[in-house]
Amino acid sequence: MFHPFIEEKGVRLIGAEAAGEGVDTAKHSATISAGSLGVLHGAKTYILQDEKGQIMETHSVAAGLNYPGVGPEHAWLRSTGRGEYYGITDVQALEGFHSLALLEGIIPALESSHAVYQSMQVAAKMRSDEQLVICISGRGDKDVHTVAKALPNIGPLVDWDLCF
Repeated sequence: MFHPFIEEKGVRLIGAEAAGEGVDTAKHSATISAGSLGVLHGAKTYILQDEKGQIMETHSVAAGLNYPGVGPEHAWLRSTGRGEYYGITDVQALEGFHSLALLEGIIPALESSHAVYQSMQVAAKMRSDEQLVICISGRGDKDVHTVAKALPNIGPLVDWDLCF
């Protein structure tokens, strides 16, 4: 998603990563915000590791974000300052999920819900002549049971049985 815009200096590249229960806890997957340089699967990148270089466990409400490393493009964008990255907690991602489903009728994957939440924060500070593009990279029908367990009060707002 970022690659076509890298040379467009007027375009902000904003990434959202899984802060789980918070980057100040041991339960997150925020490799860019809280990781350090190391080697994982043969690649030098930002990883979640302990003081001895051992890979740490990860956590995110989004199963696809439970990984202790980050790809080379995001590592480069972070190290050069070209990309901005923000840790989005599980609760915030669920808010993004709920907002997009309720307001637009689109059920995003929990992975994409992190970006939805961050885009809501960015959009609140934008001028009316500015544009925002969000990558919604998956469908959320596979995640509705996870969301229903995480947010018990969501039942009256959305009939999850209609989502299948």
